Parts: sequence; C-alpha cells; structure tokens
Amino acid sequence: MKIVAAAAALVLVAAAPAGDRWTRAWTASMWQAPADQVKTLDNVTIRSAVRVGVGGGQLRLRLANDYGSALTIGAATLRLPGGRAVRVTFDGQGSVRVPEGAPLVSDPVALPVKAFDVVEVSLFFPEAAQPNTVHDVVGEQTLISQPGDHTDEDFVPAEKWRLRPLIAGLDVQSDRPRPLVIAFGDSITDNVGCANDAMPRCRWGDVLGRRLAAAGKPHVVVTQAISGNRILAHGTGPSALARFDRDVLAVPGVSHVVLLEGINDIGNSGREANGVARPTITADQLIAGYKQLALRAHARGIKIYAMTILPYVGAGYQTPAGEAMRVKVNDWIRSAKAFDAVIDMEKVVADPANPTRLAAELQGGDNLHPDGRGETRMGEAIDLGLFK
Repeated sequence: MKIVAAAAALVLVAAAPAGDRWTRAWTASMWQAPADQVKTLDNVTIRSAVRVGVGGGQLRLRLANDYGSALTIGAATLRLPGGRAVRVTFDGQGSVRVPEGAPLVSDPVALPVKAFDVVEVSLFFPEAAQPNTVHDVVGEQTLISQPGDHTDEDFVPAEKWRLRPLIAGLDVQSDRPRPLVIAFGDSITDNVGCANDAMPRCRWGDVLGRRLAAAGKPHVVVTQAISGNRILAHGTGPSALARFDRDVLAVPGVSHVVLLEGINDIGNSGREANGVARPTITADQLIAGYKQLALRAHARGIKIYAMTILPYVGAGYQTPAGEAMRVKVNDWIRSAKAFDAVIDMEKVVADPANPTRLAAELQGGDNLHPDGRGETRMGEAIDLGLFK
C-alpha cells in the first residue's frame, strides 16, 4: 500500500501541465486576531520580509482574508531587500478588492530569486481597513509606514506590529515540479520569535529544507504552524483537525507532512482560563485526532510522518496527569503504525539525566520550547532518506 501511495503522488506531479511549474515556496497558516490586537490601516504601507525555499524567475503573491470583510489594496510590490520594487498586479490591475472570507492570488511577477532569499512584500491601504486574518511574527515584525504609498521605496517605519495581516504565501515558478514537505504543528514548529537572519537557525523546518537542498533533493519545506495551536480544539487559530484541509490537502504538490503537535491539548486539558475550566481530554481522544490526520493525508496519497511529543516537565502548564498522557500518546505513536514513519524527537532533545525534561542547553528556560540550538538539533536529526 505504501508503494502504491507513493506512485500515485508521483503521477499527480507528473500530470501537471509542463508550463505550470509553480511551487509553494513560503507559507503562513492564518488565524483570526482578537479585536484588541487588530490595527486600523488607513493611507499607510505595510512591509513584511519572508524567506522562500526554492529559486526561480517568477513569483506569485497569495493573500488570505479568511476572517475579514472585503478591503482594498491600493498597490502591492515585491522586492529583494534593498533592491528594485516590482509591481504586483491582480488580473492586470495594480489595485484590488480582496474578497470577504476568501483568498486572492496575484498575476506572475518577474522577480528572479534564489533558494532561501528573503523577499519583502509591501501592501498599500488607501482607505481604512482592519485586516484580522493574520499570523504572529514577533521575531520579524510588520513595518507600518508614515501616511502614503511607499510600496516602491524605502521608508522609516512609524510603528511595528507583531502580527502580519493577509500575506499567506509566495509561489515560485521553478525549473521543474518540486515535491512539497509541510512542517505542521504549533509554536515549537512555528517559533514566532525567530528572525529571518537568526543563527543558529531557529525553525526545524528551515534546517530540514536547507539540508534537503544541500543533498541535491528536489523537496521544498514550508511551515504551516500556529503558536498555541491544538489538535482537537480551537485555541490560537482553528484546530489542526479544522485547518488540515486548508493548510495541507488544498496545497498543490504536497508529498509529505511532518507532524509535531499535541502538547497544547495536553497542557490545556482541564486548565482554568479566565475563570472557566477548559474541557478535560483523554489520551484516547487525542489519539483519535492523530488517526484522523493520518487517514486524511493517506486519502490524498500524502505520506505523513509523526514526531513524538517533546518533554515538558517544568513547563507552566505541566501536571502529573498531563505527563502520563504524553507518555501514553508517545507510546501509541511509536507502536501503532498509523503513520508512514515516526521521528522519535522526544529522545533527540531530552535531558539524558532526566528524559522528562528538555535538555537545558537546547532551550531558553521555559521547559517547553527548544531554542535555536534545539531547533537546529531537531532539523539535523531527521533522516533525509525519508524523502524520496
């Protein structure tokens, strides 16, 4: 069955028109910002910097407005940092109305890029808009200009915003169809504090993408993760089960998903928030969620690899019951054969003297999140032989 699924995926790639070699080179999983975090953008330009995972001669910009009312973009550009800005058009027009609750894809933009180049995206809002479809980017914040259209020039930001609205993806027209690997998860995968130029590299998916490229493999890695995300329940953004179609199954060319999620389900089980206790979940319920993700991936001929849940003793929401659930779920991940492979990441980052905790030298001190050293260790521990 595994051989048939892999062959089917190859057939789907090969069947794409020869001239349509667009690869999703960067992505963001979008969520709805609460009202107190939304800004009014009126006669200002915003600029965001993202890093593409593959090179090519043309780009397409993808906007997402899943949760917002229709709004107007007066102008949009793409450029390499400090380079010449290239105008983005939509059906030939420089100004566009972004539909309510819907995505929008630009015309091709002639801007040659190399793999792992940073691309700056600028959007001008000519009239008051309150975009609430966002991604958290505290490590690489959105720049907001003084009044005016500054999409084709440098500007000194009037302010910075820890959220990035609307900008959900960049496609690159590459030299050949590229299989896409999606790093799918929560804050440990997303690492919203990670800056583009951070060293050591602070997202395991970025480390994996560079390793695959250095090994001459065609695969491109993108991240579809949300800090605070859970498998079973909405938290920050829709649950993994709710967003899996949008963030994985609807993305062209996906060959593999690497899943690391579940610790927020465990840590928030029965936990009080604003005076209200969240529902208590069981290990069996969480396992059922994993099974659904695996079934849905396999139905599309996509391989899904699961990482074991990382140690978290000492974290703010750790409890003995939660630790027992984590151990039970990890035992199931290793033994159940629901996934095409298991990456036992728990053992990669655990403290050898106390495996219930993250190693001190691989984290910043919250006993939950690996830091750049830990993320690099994670990305380096993944067997490249899994991607064929």
